[in-house]
Amino acid sequence: MQFKKNQKVMVKKEIRSDGTCFKSARGKIIANKYDKGFIKEITEFLFDTVIVVHFLEKNKVIGFRKNELEIIEDYDEEKNIWIELTKV
Repeated sequence: MQFKKNQKVMVKKEIRSDGTCFKSARGKIIANKYDKGFIKEITEFLFDTVIVVHFLEKNKVIGFRKNELEIIEDYDEEKNIWIELTKV
């Protein structure tokens, strides 16, 4: 399944800052395994796709690569319902 706006996603592994994360020192943990958030936008940085995720509980917005996230819920706009894809 492809990533798209408003999907609920989960972080697959602990993520550390690579130096491009705003106000985070290089090597600092910026997201923990199993953190959940919603896709805010999909963009590009240095010719690589970046999935921008908003974590509501922490009120943080962080960009991820595709392999660092897993889709757990998708919204069906035609039926106006959430579809759970992964049990967590």
